[in-house]
Amino acid sequence: MAIQLSYGQERTLKGTVIDDQTKAPVVGATIKLLPSNKGTSTDETGNFSIEVPAGTSSLTVSIIGYNQVSRPLSATDSVISIALTAQANKIDDVVVTALGVQRKAKSLSYSTQTVKGEELTKVKDANPMNNLTGKVSGMQINRSSSGIGGSVNIILRGFKSNRNNQPLYVIDGLPITNTGGSGSEGAFGGGPDRGDILSTLNADDILSINVLKGASASALYGSQGANGAIMITTKKGAEGNLKIDVSSSITADQAFYLPKLQYRYGQTTEGSEESWGEKGTFKDPVDGFYNTGTTLINTVSLSGGTEKMQNYFSYGNTSNKGILPTNSFKQHSATFRNSTNFFDNKLSFDGSMMYSRQDIHNRPTSGLYFSPIAGLYMFPRGLDFDKFKTYEYLSPSRNLYLQDWWNVNADAGLTGTHHSQNPYWVLNRNPTFQLRDNIIAQGQLKYTINDWLSVSARGTLNKRWDKWERHVYAGTQGVLSGEVIEGVLEDNGRYTRDESESTALYGDLLFIGNKTFADTWDLNFTAGTSINDTRSNGWSLDQLKLAVANKFLMSNIYRDAPINALNESISRRQLQSLFASANLGYKDKIFLDLTARNDWASTLANTPEEKKGYFYWSAGLSAVLSDMIKMPSFISYSKLRLTMAEVGNDVGIYSTIPTNSLATGILNANVSGPYQGLPLRPEISRSYEVGYEARFWNDRINFDLALYKTNTKDQYFSYQAPVGQVFTTVFLNAGNVENKGIEAALGIDAIKKDNFSWNTSVNFTANRNKILELAPKLGERYSIGGNFNVLRLNGSFGDFWARTFLRDENGVMVVDDTGRPQIGPEGYIGNNNPKSIVGWNNTINYGKFGLSFTIDARFGGQVISVTDGYLNSFGVSEESAAARDAGGLDIPAVKMDGTPWEGKIPAQAYYSAVGNRDGIIEGQVYNATNIRMREISLTYGLPIQWKGVKSASISLTGRNLFFFRNDAPYDPELNTTTGVGAQGYDSFAMPATRSYGLNLKVSF
Repeated sequence: MAIQLSYGQERTLKGTVIDDQTKAPVVGATIKLLPSNKGTSTDETGNFSIEVPAGTSSLTVSIIGYNQVSRPLSATDSVISIALTAQANKIDDVVVTALGVQRKAKSLSYSTQTVKGEELTKVKDANPMNNLTGKVSGMQINRSSSGIGGSVNIILRGFKSNRNNQPLYVIDGLPITNTGGSGSEGAFGGGPDRGDILSTLNADDILSINVLKGASASALYGSQGANGAIMITTKKGAEGNLKIDVSSSITADQAFYLPKLQYRYGQTTEGSEESWGEKGTFKDPVDGFYNTGTTLINTVSLSGGTEKMQNYFSYGNTSNKGILPTNSFKQHSATFRNSTNFFDNKLSFDGSMMYSRQDIHNRPTSGLYFSPIAGLYMFPRGLDFDKFKTYEYLSPSRNLYLQDWWNVNADAGLTGTHHSQNPYWVLNRNPTFQLRDNIIAQGQLKYTINDWLSVSARGTLNKRWDKWERHVYAGTQGVLSGEVIEGVLEDNGRYTRDESESTALYGDLLFIGNKTFADTWDLNFTAGTSINDTRSNGWSLDQLKLAVANKFLMSNIYRDAPINALNESISRRQLQSLFASANLGYKDKIFLDLTARNDWASTLANTPEEKKGYFYWSAGLSAVLSDMIKMPSFISYSKLRLTMAEVGNDVGIYSTIPTNSLATGILNANVSGPYQGLPLRPEISRSYEVGYEARFWNDRINFDLALYKTNTKDQYFSYQAPVGQVFTTVFLNAGNVENKGIEAALGIDAIKKDNFSWNTSVNFTANRNKILELAPKLGERYSIGGNFNVLRLNGSFGDFWARTFLRDENGVMVVDDTGRPQIGPEGYIGNNNPKSIVGWNNTINYGKFGLSFTIDARFGGQVISVTDGYLNSFGVSEESAAARDAGGLDIPAVKMDGTPWEGKIPAQAYYSAVGNRDGIIEGQVYNATNIRMREISLTYGLPIQWKGVKSASISLTGRNLFFFRNDAPYDPELNTTTGVGAQGYDSFAMPATRSYGLNLKVSF
């Protein structure tokens, strides 16, 4: 029986609303006192405070996605805690938005998509972002070909800028600075991928990831969120007894989808690099070269606390031995998070620290330089590869161990070529070493002013230390080796080293309000200011002259000649901001969403925008149609949304105030500046989006559709100036890039029974990109990378522009008298962006068994494989052998005098013209369409009844198992670099891997 409060008595009731399962705070829950109907809502920590009027007997707590709770109130209740039980399929109706504020999904006017943390750990990857592939519409993920822990390139709704297109990454509402990763450009390569900050995150620490896809969703982050945002919410402690979770996985990794090579045609002639010789039977050098790699990922986490204080701690360890001999990856990570309430929950603190260390040996690199697989694949057929597994010999002339290869031997006078070295020499005598330490520390203090207004101060520190070096031993192929000074200094090796340190500081002050007016209007607002300061410094050394052979120390630099390259860099940029947002709801049916922000960027110093900064805004409207009009019974929920936004991006650092540079003791006067003194402006993107959401048949079917259009203008360009300009390198704002697309997500609870269920979902993405404007000063084309990527008027981002076949007026290929195709003008040969991306996800549960799998596909687009070009031209590919078997290639052609070519084109004549980095690149273009089994997991819940064990499960897992279809000669998802201008390009990159694993999870 409820105890009614005595009339005339008034007091304050405080409380907390949490999720019954996760113990996480429930944000935006509505609390109503009965019979007065006086109400309030919980803040982002799940707390509320309300004045209790006389006569109150009970209260109700409700929010979309949870079952409503009613409970009586006694005269002595002053602090209460209420746990809500989630309704099936509706927990995702509360999402994390910009600045980490949780909102009801029905109130949003833009597209978002949430992936739960458990989806990232079913089939583990060292970089948890790879597990988003196929699970989010509008998202394209390309991976670096540098093996485990490599960087990823994530694009939301297409390429927009010639500089940076990656989204902002936000952890618990606070942005972090992600490193670019990068890697090699061009056929020679040699520059390694350094990895990104995302790979240092422990997937077991992630509660959920919410993807804010468009400018409207991330406008509150200003220029940082110009390309969307990925909101990462981490786990925190929960009230209750200590909980311990242990997760351990082991996978076996195999080289997968290797190039098709031939072993029936031998070396062309003695000493030749190519294999266009006589038929025979020759041994496969690739067989047995790759190892079966192993990856172990282990995590232990502890969680618990009281009503006032909760703590979370985790330790993770990743250990990998790669498929390449000598390659290893080790990572340690630790996370601690504390949440504490003070002064009857009026003041709260939430802070965390994440630390990680990566120790990487011989991270794979692409290109002819320093890639072991170039020499492996192109090894002349007929020679004895086993002879060179002992990759060095003791040189009698130098009393050193030098490289032994079929065309590299210093004592025999063999200097080799830049095409290859002994693979085992590269692995053991050109090694790389990399260390990375990373700290992400965050803290928030929040004070509840009254029952509808709170203020919070937040800050984050992202500190990173990097050290990388390569040891190039004496005897390395000449282009890469140490420098010789005749009669003075021998090739004693080469020492390359760089170290860097970066610090990113972010702080903001937020006022957050949540007010209900006349039981009809709901206002949620945020207003605040922020500052973001990033600093970095570092130095790099490339020394080709060592005093003592093969001693890779700073103290071993040869003193009697100048250092080859020694550079030091220092940079700093700062962004100051004011911002506000408001969401006004009418009867919980119609919502108006508004945001505004003004940024002041240090990179725009000395421009008209320096003092006024640059302004962004967004406006959106959403209407829950199913609450407004009567709909057929099979429609559970129906919502229409419309939004528009304008966001900006600053310009390159120090471009408005160019500076002189000092490198290797030489002062280099500045030769760059704005074109003709024209002031630089911010890059501006304006976007429009219309969307529709619906749920049918008691939420058994969920559907989300978005149509969008974005125009990005005034991109920042740097290019070589015409003759007569003051600066040889000039900066300029130019361009108008348009992206139009459609995104759709469909989820179906196909089977929903007590002991058997099947949920299936499909994500679809199609984006079209077009360059509407390009400054005439840039010429007809503008190169944005060393891999044939160009921007051109009426073209698209991702266009390839390179050498084509010479053709006659009828489009027929022109050859010389030997049948060799002739080189035509450079022209458009393809585009690396897919026409559409599809992901199909399935989860099936039967009793204690669970099966989940993802199949994803990319349709359309092209890639360039310089690898395949080299293999074809050297005569070591199966394609070249098959052409020889067939007596040539049946391709229509005409001679240079216009007469028809009779018969087939000789295989060697054709492929020698097409292949290599300088060949006819049009002949190295392939369709990038592919469909693959991305991941699969079969889980069994162990029926363990041991005391203290709450749950346990074991899983068999597989990742990247096979292609249903792949039109390219390699995995087209892999890239030699994550740079914006080098997508869709392969030059002796490591093959993709398929993984089989076992995963054990236990909770105590």
